[in-house]
Amino acid sequence: MSDICYPDSLIGNIPNIYYYAANNPSEATIAKRRSYANTISYLTPPAENAGLYKGLKQLSELISSYQSLKDTGRGPQIVSSIISTAKQCNLDKDVELPSEELQLSPDERDTVVGKVYGKVMEIESRLLPCGLHVIGEPPSAEEAVATLVNIAAIDRPEEEIFGLPGILAESLGREIEDIYRSSDRGVLSDVMLLNDITQACRVAVKAFVDRTTNKSGQVSILVCC
Repeated sequence: MSDICYPDSLIGNIPNIYYYAANNPSEATIAKRRSYANTISYLTPPAENAGLYKGLKQLSELISSYQSLKDTGRGPQIVSSIISTAKQCNLDKDVELPSEELQLSPDERDTVVGKVYGKVMEIESRLLPCGLHVIGEPPSAEEAVATLVNIAAIDRPEEEIFGLPGILAESLGREIEDIYRSSDRGVLSDVMLLNDITQACRVAVKAFVDRTTNKSGQVSILVCC
């Protein structure tokens, strides 16, 4: 800028400290260029899992019932209820569902339940911003877990760092990408396995976070890999 540019004329010798979200460096670059700002980044708001409510929660309970009772005479009835409830939750927009009255074989029932279960898991694990970040205040342990679970799932092969789900899958003699693909196809056993792996990741991350939490319930130590 020249001395006849408005930003230069207006800012003069006034100190300009500019806070910006760490996930938006382009905004900070503009502030530095146009108004000679000293930039200070702050964390994005903590995230939390969306969870389940109303019909989706009922659907999750039906799926749990099917898992324990599918080999009994109640299997077809529970699947019919799952299909009906899934349609009420508008999941038929994303998952191809048969009629409730259609007679399905055991394998077909497993596939239907697997596809619905996979969609329910996807909805439950979505990350939603949890309020606003308070500058200078670390996240609480509860707020940190959901975000760190998703970070821990990222593979960084260029640094020979692999995501936690992949490590857990490998310990079971499986490839995580194979489990993802099977889960997308509705293979119930792999949908259940993926859920077990996800829950194990959450338990592991929570154990780590609990070890770095101060008396106020906030994360006091951040370890970057």
